[in-house]
Amino acid sequence: MFSLLIPLSLILTMHEPVQASLSIEITNVRSSGGTLRVALYKPGAKFGKSQPDFYKNTPVKQSGKIVVDFEVPPGRYAVAVYHDLNDNNKLDKNLVGYPKEPFGFSNNYRPVVSGPDFQDCAFELTNQGKSISIKLID
Repeated sequence: MFSLLIPLSLILTMHEPVQASLSIEITNVRSSGGTLRVALYKPGAKFGKSQPDFYKNTPVKQSGKIVVDFEVPPGRYAVAVYHDLNDNNKLDKNLVGYPKEPFGFSNNYRPVVSGPDFQDCAFELTNQGKSISIKLID
């Protein structure tokens, strides 16, 4: 019986999905209060328009910079983040559709006329992990 448990445990551990560390430094947080809503998308999802593959909501206790960490499978990703100042769980926009709350994207993509596509913000997360920085636009 004991001799069966060791090979079985080796087989089970060999099939655990590999996880990589992604550290996202969010800068230009100008006020405390509210919540940072960080969304991580894989290719194929409607970037910024559909449910993210991974997300974290982080209370903002001070201005400056905030680091949000993820443990996710290696792959290609894009990040969208906004500071929900009034904690109403949505990105408030003005009459023409431009955000009234601070927001940002991976690769520090700055929209001109419309929101970005996945490719504009995409980056590769390897087994070794990655650190990125996103400066909020307000």
